Amino acid sequence: MKLKLFIGFVLALSLCACFSSPSSRFYMLNSIQQSAPSGMAEADQNQLSICVGPVLLAEYLDKKQMCTRDSGNEVMYSEFHRWAEPLDTALSRVLVENLSLLLGTSRIDVFPWKSPAPADYQVRIMLLRFNGEPGGSAEVKVRWSLEAKGRKEPVFDRMTSIVEPVESGKYEDLVKAQNKALDKISREIATVIQQAVVEH
Repeated sequence: MKLKLFIGFVLALSLCACFSSPSSRFYMLNSIQQSAPSGMAEADQNQLSICVGPVLLAEYLDKKQMCTRDSGNEVMYSEFHRWAEPLDTALSRVLVENLSLLLGTSRIDVFPWKSPAPADYQVRIMLLRFNGEPGGSAEVKVRWSLEAKGRKEPVFDRMTSIVEPVESGKYEDLVKAQNKALDKISREIATVIQQAVVEH
């Protein structure tokens, strides 16, 4: 009797092991300092102030699950590959860190702006695409605008789309490719802000 109970217990454990679901993996986006070595200096205490946000997401991207998309119209969500933080929060954080480094200013924060004095410039972001395929390519598409203090209309408004190859079939490499695309978008925004400062 005891032997039968023992055998039944072992079989139950085996079945549990067979049917247990794989554990989820969580991913974070990194700033330029973390994702790519750079010879740029750290942010100083200059007078340029920048507000980043609001960052808005296309509704299909507003999920914890990572989104992949083939060349057609099908969108898929991975139950076991997820973002470690909301995607709009991650984008805000990375853009703040990147622009702080690229423009050499520590007077930069996410929307809503907390200082009583308005920021010199505000960057508004609408994320339209942030997907791709492991082993294929990653696409990041944003509509972004730059507003300047004292100006009613945006001084700049652009649609930017970046496609980066994904090195392997791993989700980790998909995130790395998305990071590279964000690096390029950050540099584009920084260049436009620098031009706006000179023209102003």
